[in-house]
Order: sequence, then C-alpha cells, then structure tokens
Amino acid sequence: MGHHLVIAAIFRRENPYLREWLEFHRLVGVDHFYLYDDDGGAETRALLKPYVESGLVTLHPWTHLDGTRHDRKTRFHGRDKNHMAFGHAAKNYRHRFDWIMKIDLDEFLVPLKGESIPALLEQYDRRRIKGIRIPRINFGDCGHRTKPEGLVIESYTRREAEPSDHKDLGNNAFLHSNSFTNNAHSWGYWWFKRGRVVREREVHDMRVHHYYTKSFEEYLKRQNTPGTRPISEEGFRAKNAGRNDVLDERLLRFVPEVRRRLARSPVVSVDVAAR
Repeated sequence: MGHHLVIAAIFRRENPYLREWLEFHRLVGVDHFYLYDDDGGAETRALLKPYVESGLVTLHPWTHLDGTRHDRKTRFHGRDKNHMAFGHAAKNYRHRFDWIMKIDLDEFLVPLKGESIPALLEQYDRRRIKGIRIPRINFGDCGHRTKPEGLVIESYTRREAEPSDHKDLGNNAFLHSNSFTNNAHSWGYWWFKRGRVVREREVHDMRVHHYYTKSFEEYLKRQNTPGTRPISEEGFRAKNAGRNDVLDERLLRFVPEVRRRLARSPVVSVDVAAR
C-alpha cells in the first residue's frame, strides 16, 4: 500500500497521550504511522490494537535493545536505539510513502495555513526537494503544576517567542537507508541525487509544536532523562524558562473535532495489574 504522508516515532511512557496524538495527526492529513514501542506494556498494545488492526499503524516492539550499549547516552554522533528505530523505518518502508516526518510523541506537526499538511505540501516539487526542515517551537507548563484534565493541545498554549530547532520532513525519492544517520532531528539523503533541503527560515506555513515540559507532575513522571532534563524543581524551572512568553491558541480550532474522534474511537481497557 502506498501512503502520501507518514510519521515515524519511537515512544515510551506515552499512554495518556497516544490517542490524542494519533487522532490529531489523522485530522491534519497523516495517513500512516510507523511506531516503535519502547514501552512494551500490555496497556500500550491494547491502546494501539484498533489502529493496528485498521491498518493505520505499523507497530514494532522496540525493547530488545534495552540494557545494551544502544540504550545508554551516546557521545557526539553516537548511535542509540532511537536512531536505530528511525533507520529501520527509512530502510524498510521508504518505498511505501511520499513524505515521512521524524517526530516524537510530545511533538505535533501543525499546519499554520488551513487545516491540511498534504495541501501545503503541494507547493513543493518532489523532483527537486529532498526534505523540509520544519521549525520547532517549545511550549512550557502554562502554569500547571499537575496534569490538567484537558487535551494537550488545549491545556498548553504558552510558548517561547521564536522557534529554536527543527524536525525533518523527508522525501522518499532522496531518502537513503539511514543506517548510519545518528540524528534525532534530520534524515539522511543521497548526496549524489540533485536536489536541496528547504531550510527553516523558508518554511512559514508549517510548524512543530513541542510540548517540552508540560506540568511539573508530568515532567517528573515522563519528560526527563537524567543529565538532560534534571529531575528536580530547580531543573524544571530551568527547562521551563522562556517557554511561556507568548500565548499561542492556534490549535484550539482543532479541539472539538479531536474530542469527537476520541469519543467515537474504540476504547480498549486492560487489567493493568495482570501485565
């Protein structure tokens, strides 16, 4: 089966957010997901079962590298299990789609014009564009100490003033196997194929919203890796600094439809104690 726009993502401890993330991206035009499950729990499999059975999600268990050298922090250009998951997606599936987004479960690919990412991609000539570096902007806690009841896209509406990074949207016509591409943000492309990568400063109609800290409670539970996001109040304040400066409510327009989709989608319960 051929897909137009797909996402590759590796995740862990994301069960409370999985379905919102999937339904939002379905709404804006993503038609398939290659997901790498670094959680390995029965609850995760149950949540994703309807999506897998419908053909929307290709799910790969990804805990086999736990405890190995690929599960540890890497030095500059070192290879870890995250890089290997993205490489697996590129190597095995690059003939099955047109565009692939490299993204995490706390990141949302957002159309700034209209409501469809595929409609925005029509302006890019796939014969000449290797990839698109979509600006990524970080959102803060929005004053929440505990996990709010609302959706992520409605609960966190304050962000830094300007994008501070990017995430790649890759064109399969230029994508190589990425077997030695050790980058969490960018894809690897064939150097001998003529074309160019669209830089962040040229992209004004798409953005990645990165819900970087969320509430203090969520930060402590799932957002940190010791050494990069210190597990402490002080560390939280440091990571949250400058990420609540601007009110950004552009995703509120999607909330009613995402809620409707979540309500109609099958909800699979699981006996967590029986894991």
